[in-house]
Amino acid sequence: MFCVLKMFDHYGDYGTAETTYIREPKGGGFTDLLPGGVTFIELNLEKGTYKVKDRDGCLIVFSTVSRGDELTDLEFRRELFNSATDSAYHYGAKDAFVIEGPVKTSVDEYEAELLKEERAIRNEGDFE
Repeated sequence: MFCVLKMFDHYGDYGTAETTYIREPKGGGFTDLLPGGVTFIELNLEKGTYKVKDRDGCLIVFSTVSRGDELTDLEFRRELFNSATDSAYHYGAKDAFVIEGPVKTSVDEYEAELLKEERAIRNEGDFE
């Protein structure tokens, strides 16, 4: 049995961030939480949220990531992705996939695409 906790953090003018997470059981570990270690991650860049679900679609983690004005869309996407994958692996994921509509992409492939985009932006910069 697992205990689900919901927290709200208030960040002044930035608004409220909501986090739902599973508290570790008294016996320790989350080995029964993700049978087979398969996890699906849904990112919502507009709302700044991510969901981590098991293979049956049951919600494991739902969290909000606050976005500062200084972050570009790509930097925020990276931050959201990193938070989501950290959560997924914390709860025992071995194989994680990012879901965008009907497309499922492994986190390794998704991160490789992010790296390509980040490199392209760095290379576009005019450094003197």
